[in-house]
Amino acid sequence: MSATKDSGPSVNFPPVLNGLDFLESTVDLLAVKGEVSPRNLKYAVVHLASAAETLFKARLAMKTPALVWAKPDAYDPGKHARGDFQSCGWEDARKRVIKKCDLETELLEPRHFKALAQMRNRFAHLGVTDTALAVEVLTTPVLDNLLTFVREDLLPLVDGEELALAEEAVERIRPGLGRIQRLVDLRMEPARELLGQWPTILGCPVCAALAVPVEGGTDLTCVVCDSHLGSPTEAAWVYADTSEHEIVTGGGPSPVHRCGECGTEAVTDVPIDGDGEDSRLLCLFCGIECVGLCSYCELAVASFAIPEADMCSDCFNYRYQRY
Repeated sequence: MSATKDSGPSVNFPPVLNGLDFLESTVDLLAVKGEVSPRNLKYAVVHLASAAETLFKARLAMKTPALVWAKPDAYDPGKHARGDFQSCGWEDARKRVIKKCDLETELLEPRHFKALAQMRNRFAHLGVTDTALAVEVLTTPVLDNLLTFVREDLLPLVDGEELALAEEAVERIRPGLGRIQRLVDLRMEPARELLGQWPTILGCPVCAALAVPVEGGTDLTCVVCDSHLGSPTEAAWVYADTSEHEIVTGGGPSPVHRCGECGTEAVTDVPIDGDGEDSRLLCLFCGIECVGLCSYCELAVASFAIPEADMCSDCFNYRYQRY
């Protein structure tokens, strides 16, 4: 929605933004505290089904607008611009996207989208009597799949002002993803299988899910909401909720420190359990938990040789050798 001086408010929803709007509404309806109300579940189904169909057709239109038509050979640019045509349904849209668009995303089997479409139709025409659990089980994998589709197969093809608006929509969507517990469980399932390889998992500063693995120097990314936090040093500043520029210009001690173990400037306080109430001093490069800063070399260290003096073992050995 935008406004013009001459004509007042106007509507501007290109296909990708239109699909993202349905997707954003779905997340808003599901990402509530406590139990999701029956009304929220109803509109989540309706809007998620609309999101799937709209986003598939948006991708087809990027390939060629004729693919959006039920009969592509009958495509007419003028009628298309006016919306004077019959478009393909979600099933044909899904098939055409897979066949024509060389996707990065592996779309779910048709049964998932069919079940969602059937429940949407029952809500619209017949009414639904079902458990909230059944609705959540139905919507979660489709929501997960569409989020990946948007990230891998839509946003890379959007540009200009529409890209900026699409990225803003995605940023609005991300914080809610960590509050949809069934989605968190689904996205964390493969991560849990790798817990032995990921000894340290942090709470995401965007969606709050415990879903950001520290992987030995690689960039940090949330498994649930896909927020990219950058390199270990960049992520440390994100968790510190400030920037090096603000510290330099505003003065005061830096909340990001150099690690005495790996030498990387990537140590800061991070929440222990994602809620921000308790924290630990952690290196986001090597994952070592630090007890504090050495008062002599000012490195963050895992232990003190002389705790009473906050002196690390290297500084202690250096001074011992001198005497």
